[in-house]
This record gives sequence, structure tokens and C-alpha cells, in this order.
Amino acid sequence: MSFYRSSAPVTTLTPTALVITSHLLRHDNPTLASAIQRALDELKPVATEGEIGRLAEPQLNAALLHNLQAQTVGEILAALTAIGQRALADRQHQPERIALLHQLLDDWVALAEWILQRNNTAPDQWH
Repeated sequence: MSFYRSSAPVTTLTPTALVITSHLLRHDNPTLASAIQRALDELKPVATEGEIGRLAEPQLNAALLHNLQAQTVGEILAALTAIGQRALADRQHQPERIALLHQLLDDWVALAEWILQRNNTAPDQWH
């Protein structure tokens, strides 16, 4: 189950994945859900859902990063991980929900990796 339109490996979150993530986070993390919604609103002028597969990955990831910031991406990953842990701990867990969370985590991790690969400067605290 992938939220991507093309069969080529893509590391860009689609609008569908953004909407689902925002929906999952709206109760526990309304601030993050709002940030995702704002990023989605800003992404619409860049590309429609049908155009996602035709635009370059760096352009879409850069648009997301501009609106979300790297720290927010990390916070989203942490929030999705917490939801996933609760879903796994639930004795009546639903395999479909866990699969959805797993795919979303993969998508957000891919974005985080893209961010890290393009950051050539080490933080000051590493020196």
C-alpha cells in the first residue's frame, strides 16, 4: 500500500499521505495536524494530486520542508511512532491500521532522510 502515484521509487509525501497524517494526529497533536494542513494548503499551488508524479522530488520536498521545517518532521515521526506503539499494544489491534501507520512512517522517514542527505553542515554542538 503506497500513497505514490508512480511505480518509480519516490520519497515525496503525496497530498493523500499528508491528509491521512493530519487526520491521525488531530486529536493527540492538533498543532502538528494544523502544521501539516498548512503545508498541504501551500503545496496546492505547487502541484495537484495528478501532477505529483510529473514534478521533481526535490521541488516537492523543498516545498514541504519550507512549510514544515525539519524539526516538525521529526515531531511528526515521533507522534506517528507513539500512535503505532499504542496500536500494537492494543489487544484488538487492526492489521489495516498498523499497515497504514507503517506506510506513513516509511514515507515520513524517507522525507527525513532526504532532508539529512541535503544538509551538509554539521550542527554547532557537534564541533
